[in-house]
Amino acid sequence: MLAEISPQIELVQVLLYLAEQQDRTCQYLNNIAYVDSIKNRFWKFKNHKAVILTRQFVIERSFYHIKPLRAILQLEDILIDARNEYYEWGEAVKAFVEDADFDSFFKSQSSFYAEILNRVNNCALDTWVGFIEKYFRQKPDDFKLIVCPIAGNYGFTLEKNNKKTAYTVRCMPYCDDNGAYDWDFTSFAKSIAHEYAHCFVNYTVEGNKNRLALHNQFFEKHRKIPHFYNTEYAIINEYFVRAFQIRFMEINKKWFPDFCVSEEYRMQKEMFVYLDRFVNALRLFEESAQSFSDFYIEQIDKILV
Repeated sequence: MLAEISPQIELVQVLLYLAEQQDRTCQYLNNIAYVDSIKNRFWKFKNHKAVILTRQFVIERSFYHIKPLRAILQLEDILIDARNEYYEWGEAVKAFVEDADFDSFFKSQSSFYAEILNRVNNCALDTWVGFIEKYFRQKPDDFKLIVCPIAGNYGFTLEKNNKKTAYTVRCMPYCDDNGAYDWDFTSFAKSIAHEYAHCFVNYTVEGNKNRLALHNQFFEKHRKIPHFYNTEYAIINEYFVRAFQIRFMEINKKWFPDFCVSEEYRMQKEMFVYLDRFVNALRLFEESAQSFSDFYIEQIDKILV
């Protein structure tokens, strides 16, 4: 498989940047050269209807995290249904592409995008992705790894015409405060494990939300985690994918010899204090022959007590 840089994802990131709601959208803006190219090209369009509606949606409808990604990837479907909640936004986005000549901007960045993809696609992507799918004992109809210079990291699934496509959107490269690139491919692999795991974990956890209502005591211990994880099921999603990223790195330590698993445990447990329970649960899962869904239903009450 090959990673890609998506014009749709870059388009929606431009709109989110122009919306100036970084306390909510939390883009990675240390990539100074790329951010400056966006600002220089599009700042005069910050009062375009597409930007105004994007800002309004961010403030009023929590239009951040995976919501704008889902919307932009389904833009064609939005535009054929005038009843869709994003129809007016979709029309405005279509106009923005023409008015701001977004396509020529995307083409102007081709050498930068090519540098990213040349580096990323030299990684063992097939090996990493194959391990994740084998671990969870399932795979989608299609998987797309999208790299974005100023946004990530997200994992989600879209379904169309009875076909499920799993997406992992990964920020790359990270940059220091001076805009210097950091090509940390060990963290890149760990993040792919984390985000692709969401495509397997979330469906099961969110399909069994009622089971979590019995465990208020567990959730009372998690008042200081980021606002993104503002529901009980989101907390459990994160526990499982963070536990899995640790198992991914532990099991495959020969691939990542310089990775410090003990430091990863320490860092993750600062917020996710019961992480050991979930790592141990995954060890049991590895020894079983169950689907993740069946395993989860059987074990979740034991984990949360």
